Amino acid sequence: MDPRRAAVVPRRAASAAEARALVGEEGAAIVSGIADEQAAIAFARAMLGEDLRRVGRQIEASRSAAARDGAIARAQPADARGRRRDLSADTTVPMPPHNDGFAFGDEAPDRLLLLQVRPARTGGENFLLDGLALLGEVPADLRRFAWSVPVDHSEPGFPQSTPSPIARTTPGNRVQVRHHEFLAPVRGAAEVDQWPFLEAWHAAADTARDGGARFRLEAGEMAVVDNYRMLHGRHGYDDPQRLLYSIWGWTTDAVAVPSGDLDFVGV
Repeated sequence: MDPRRAAVVPRRAASAAEARALVGEEGAAIVSGIADEQAAIAFARAMLGEDLRRVGRQIEASRSAAARDGAIARAQPADARGRRRDLSADTTVPMPPHNDGFAFGDEAPDRLLLLQVRPARTGGENFLLDGLALLGEVPADLRRFAWSVPVDHSEPGFPQSTPSPIARTTPGNRVQVRHHEFLAPVRGAAEVDQWPFLEAWHAAADTARDGGARFRLEAGEMAVVDNYRMLHGRHGYDDPQRLLYSIWGWTTDAVAVPSGDLDFVGV
């Protein structure tokens, strides 16, 4: 078993139709020539067509935005487990592998577009981990745990009342595999026994991130991602001018489509 084999470099698509096919079959694609945020959203509309229910930019990944949002998060109280968020985390270290929108539970987007506006001069390479492939590279007992044991997906400040397994088949018959740094057992008698499984899941994701394939997005390039299937992030960088937009999309296959704005900063 080798978790590094779950890391993938997406193939390039020359059209919206080709991108849609690649994302459906392989979980991700890269497209070029995306001039700005408006062009990215137009591409999403062309790619997803009548299946699209909602799309828009959610996150500005920049040094200035991280400083602003980090100040707000630091003023928020710790959660019931004593945890806090750090939205201004050190960019020189790799991000934890994650699916965007995990704090919002069933309302997390099922499609993700990562538009590179300005790449870092050095570093900041992207990584994508195929969650289903990653489950195939872990011991059988961890795989059974991931598919069968409900866990707490809450992020500090975003409590979720309905636990669910790390891996599941959605009502739209999509496979959803999740990872983020705040995964925790449901409180109760089994909590002590479940922590080792979560720690092993974190270790597998980190091994795939650190030792697996990575790729670089240049200005105007965009990764189009199945956010249910793929984990993503970036490696460390120190260029204050780096800028990337995370654009979220929901289709008819999404578990739930939010009706209002999703505020992941100011709660």
